[in-house]
Amino acid sequence: MIHFMRKCYINAFNVKRIFHFFRILMLLLIFEPLQADDVRGMFFYHQRLDDLRQNITKAKNPEEKIRNYLLLSKMYQIISADKASAYADSAIFLSHSAELHSLEADALLLKARVYMIGYVTDSANLFLDRAYNKALKCKAYSSLGYILTTQAIKSMYENDKGVFLDEINQAEKYFKLAEDYEGLVYAYNTRASLYISLNLYEEARSYIRSAMEEADKLNDQSFKIPIQLKQADLLSSTGNHQQAISLILLNIPYLKKNNLVYLEISSLRSISSLYIKLGEYNKALEYAYDAYDKCKPLGFHLLASDLLTLIGNIFHRTNNYDLSIRMNHQARTLRYYNHFPLACFNSYYNLGALFGAINQIDSSLYWLNQAMALANKYNNIETKALTAELFYQTYESAGLYEPALNYFQLWSEYKAQRNQTVTKNAFRALQATLDVQRQKEQYELNTKRIQTRLIFSYLLAGLTLLVIIIALLLIRSYKNKIKVQYSQMRERLLRMQMNPHFIFNALIAIQSYIYKNDTSKAIGFLDDFSNLISLFLTSSSKDFIPLSEELSIIRYYLEIQQLRFDDKFEYEIEVSPELKTEKIAIPPLLIQPFIENSIEHGFNDIKIKGHLKIVYTRQGKNLMIYILDNGIGLSRSRDQNPDPHKHKPMAIPITKERLEILNRRFRREQIQFKVTDNLTSGSVYPGTRVEFSIPLIDWKT
Repeated sequence: MIHFMRKCYINAFNVKRIFHFFRILMLLLIFEPLQADDVRGMFFYHQRLDDLRQNITKAKNPEEKIRNYLLLSKMYQIISADKASAYADSAIFLSHSAELHSLEADALLLKARVYMIGYVTDSANLFLDRAYNKALKCKAYSSLGYILTTQAIKSMYENDKGVFLDEINQAEKYFKLAEDYEGLVYAYNTRASLYISLNLYEEARSYIRSAMEEADKLNDQSFKIPIQLKQADLLSSTGNHQQAISLILLNIPYLKKNNLVYLEISSLRSISSLYIKLGEYNKALEYAYDAYDKCKPLGFHLLASDLLTLIGNIFHRTNNYDLSIRMNHQARTLRYYNHFPLACFNSYYNLGALFGAINQIDSSLYWLNQAMALANKYNNIETKALTAELFYQTYESAGLYEPALNYFQLWSEYKAQRNQTVTKNAFRALQATLDVQRQKEQYELNTKRIQTRLIFSYLLAGLTLLVIIIALLLIRSYKNKIKVQYSQMRERLLRMQMNPHFIFNALIAIQSYIYKNDTSKAIGFLDDFSNLISLFLTSSSKDFIPLSEELSIIRYYLEIQQLRFDDKFEYEIEVSPELKTEKIAIPPLLIQPFIENSIEHGFNDIKIKGHLKIVYTRQGKNLMIYILDNGIGLSRSRDQNPDPHKHKPMAIPITKERLEILNRRFRREQIQFKVTDNLTSGSVYPGTRVEFSIPLIDWKT
């Protein structure tokens, strides 16, 4: 029961982490200049609806009326999606009739954003294309910049980060042509969001500085606040939650003085989320309620529902399930009656998880069915995968193994589809970069294109193989046989979890080298990446591989990570001469998650160059593997990350579960491991120490 509650807790309140829904809404809905009231970019929502409606009746010409329609559509995007859509339609019709093409492009853009909020992607694409063509025809460069930035946000939401880079590059070009400094602030802040999500913190910091330079040209403090919020986001992402809170609090007096209520509410919400990460739930609740009390009388239903969900999250963390369920029901009601379907999914999913956590299985299944119906309606692979995963966990907790297995298989299929999409999008990103560089370095780019296609073929073949393997493991007999095959499927899936974000980050790094004309590094990177994928696909279907092959995989992986992190760490692999690596069998990729932890988390905050040492030696009848680093260490890592549900290292739980299955299946002498701070007397590398003890097994070809 405790295990199920922990899983549900992670899933229920990290839907936004998976597909960044509310972060995308923040990019679409806020940070508009107070003076210009430009509905296309950053917006402060300070207008009164009654005044805008009266202005329509008083308008002296079509242009004035259209601008008020646009403002009303923008305001209603956080109040009622239906009304936002209706006012956008009025603006489109009137601007088309009056042949005001630039305003028509802006109206089409707002209509597309309404569909984006509702996740009606086909319609959003249609209106974005119409807006782009209309703005291009009349050379409305500023409008083109905002349209392309919106397309880039949509691409980021859909994990198509390569297309994002192409679109945001074009957007910045048009903003510069129009000398639109406000637009450049918007574009640079948007680009920083992507880099933060990819853990590319130096790149994010660079674009935040660029945004601040553009804001300085506007002589208005209002434009600097969104940039400082992005700085706070960056600080939080690097573990500096208290500094992020202090930075946001500096702006609260200015927001109150200038009656920028929407931005004040958003700031209070961010502070509440940061206190959650610090584990200070009373303060988190205080700021969340303060934000909600300011939001409720203004009728900002979408933001109010988000705050209710946040409050429910806090109650859940303090084991107050009744209040958590009540808050999520209130959020669901606001979202349902004001037509925000994707936000409704968040509520349905949370309720399913909460009822499952208190063992009310029927209620949990009811809300999960509602969530799956909505996910199927909008054909969103992320929401389908999340719901299928929680279905299988709910059935497993109730002891209903056959439906649990059915949903486990469905979840696995959705994950395979999602990873295939991730891979396709990543390679689309690389292909786009190669196309841009073709005119400069034709020969080098042709070489890279061939390598890219080879890697793409390997990955597609591997993903197809994974789907076939999962299909072969379907349960077709009695309950005991179901449980055995179920365990086998879980162990194999755990073994095959090569993080899609590693693929993304590796390919983003390749793009960076290509942009810098560093073709030799890019080609070397691609060679290592191709070899790694080839070895990974070969080993992923095997229970054991020779130690020599495991060493090759680890070396290629470390070479890629060194290039990706620009040699910010060094590594050393020491193999005892008495070990015949070609004759020793080992479970594949057993230590890779711990190596990734050292690189991604252990070296994150240290001021010196990271050092990673991996030692293979023999002790009696056991193969001993030691992973030593000079990172921040296990204890300090826990202290710096009191909220374990964001960027949570999964190496320990994944390895424990995998070893339980392996030891149970093969009934050999037990494989064991332990993780400690590296505090051994005389230790060269203070940090984290991981120790594996594996019975020596002969490799048989």
